[in-house]
Amino acid sequence: MNFNKSILSIALSVAAVMFVGCSTDGYWDKAPIDSEVKYTFDQSEQTYSVAGTETLTEIKVSLTRNTNVGASTIAVDAKFNDPALSGPAEVTFADGSNTAIYTIAVGNIQVGVSYKATLSIAKDNTSVSGNSTTTINLSKLYNWVAAGSAQFYTSWSGTIDDNGLVGDGVKVDIEKAEGGNGLYRLVSPYYYSETAAGATGVTLEKGHHIQFIVNAANGTPVGFPSTVQKMGEASADDGNYYFAYTPGKNNCAFENDGNLYIINALVGYDEGGSSVSLGWYQTVAFIWNVNYPW
Repeated sequence: MNFNKSILSIALSVAAVMFVGCSTDGYWDKAPIDSEVKYTFDQSEQTYSVAGTETLTEIKVSLTRNTNVGASTIAVDAKFNDPALSGPAEVTFADGSNTAIYTIAVGNIQVGVSYKATLSIAKDNTSVSGNSTTTINLSKLYNWVAAGSAQFYTSWSGTIDDNGLVGDGVKVDIEKAEGGNGLYRLVSPYYYSETAAGATGVTLEKGHHIQFIVNAANGTPVGFPSTVQKMGEASADDGNYYFAYTPGKNNCAFENDGNLYIINALVGYDEGGSSVSLGWYQTVAFIWNVNYPW
């Protein structure tokens, strides 16, 4: 019994010594200090959209370092998908500053083109939780101008069958893309159509336009700029709905008889996810009855 007490006493003494040692000469005082300068891009991705009437000459990309002492220069690996974008091979931090700006020069960018810049610094120069790479996405938007209006027909506001147009339709504005070579859009057609019809079981949102392309010389249908376009309509079961047009497939067709345009298309849905599934057929028609240009 005395032997066990002696062992316990020694153990407690050692523990006391260790405790006192930590409190007077902490292990954090003994740890090596990492004095190496590290860098990071402030953001991993940035997206810019330029209006059709706006001129953009440069994009400034921010970087940060973990000190403001002394000047330092680091290499930047810059990759651009188009000659309209360019930039230097390095960036410099001034003495007294922990931030620096890498400047991308922007030349003559065109509407309808996606521009991309990928900037990288060496991973061993990057702070532990920092970004060694940043991606810059740039696009120039069309300038849309008024181009009249149309009477729009869908299953909610009327449609077309063997006897012709059925129902009253709903008035929607048409806009033209300047420099778009026959690119037009129906302004929020599903929102106005289904709001007017008192659609139930769905949520509706303005601002989702349906773009279409016609021959700029005579107005004959050409097609659509993308396979799916968001309609501004959603439901709890199906997620977001889309106007879908697959050229040459699924019985899709785009035809006109003067100012009457008829579209056989589909409705797509995403079930709240990122991929769109094709759902069911729809027939859409519109009569371009105000300021028809041909």
